[in-house]
Amino acid sequence: MRCGPRLGSAGPRSASRTASSPGAPSAPRRAPLTATTEFPWRAICSLLITAGEGSQWIGTGWFAGPRLVVTAGHCVFMRNQGGWVRSIEVIPSRNATQRPYGSRVATSFRSVQGWTQNQDRNHDYGAVLLTGGAAPSSQVGWFGFATRSDSDLRSYTLNLSGDPGDKIPVGAQWWHSRQTQFVTARTLLYQTDTAGGQSGAPVWLYRDGARQVLGIHTNGASSGNSATRIIQPVFNNLQSWNNEAGPLPGAQRRENAGLPFHQDRC
Repeated sequence: MRCGPRLGSAGPRSASRTASSPGAPSAPRRAPLTATTEFPWRAICSLLITAGEGSQWIGTGWFAGPRLVVTAGHCVFMRNQGGWVRSIEVIPSRNATQRPYGSRVATSFRSVQGWTQNQDRNHDYGAVLLTGGAAPSSQVGWFGFATRSDSDLRSYTLNLSGDPGDKIPVGAQWWHSRQTQFVTARTLLYQTDTAGGQSGAPVWLYRDGARQVLGIHTNGASSGNSATRIIQPVFNNLQSWNNEAGPLPGAQRRENAGLPFHQDRC
């Protein structure tokens, strides 16, 4: 897992099952982002997590609807740290100390029994519900998400961006993209360069002017990093949680999938 402890004697930490795992040695590494107020970067959130027993961690999430932030299951439910986390501060578009859209502290979370009861890596996904009050998505927008066939997924170059714990300044967003390395029934594997703190980051395809998240980054290993794949049951749960979280005030909507971005590869 790749969330990590946030506060300790050594400073910021990230909730991780494994150490930092870069891509292949010859591959370009992550690139820092500064234009985080542009889409899609502004729809990606830094998560400051307070676990059930009070320890503090960092992770990444992304808006998948007006009030729904998707992340890794191990960012909302930490079995060894008291189970369900106590709270998560959601900071969209964060760039180190800059918080251009402010933040929201959430206390409503979702995951699935495969994670909360069995700690099954194949079910490592969850969500933060920003119910009631103002919703940052009215300014930042949100990603689409989709299912794709094995053959399609193997042919794609996928993007990943989040807030790692191994870079200075803390809270900056870093992006990288690589072609999918391997596909299983419930996971995507890739050599995309990541580190602890990027758990929950969107793994998305940009094609024909639209961005669709196809996986939720969760793991790192020497053999490759990986995401929980969005298959039909995952898609259905995200849709259900999105409906549960509710619309923007006054049923205001802000669709973003077609918003232009200056780097077409992303």
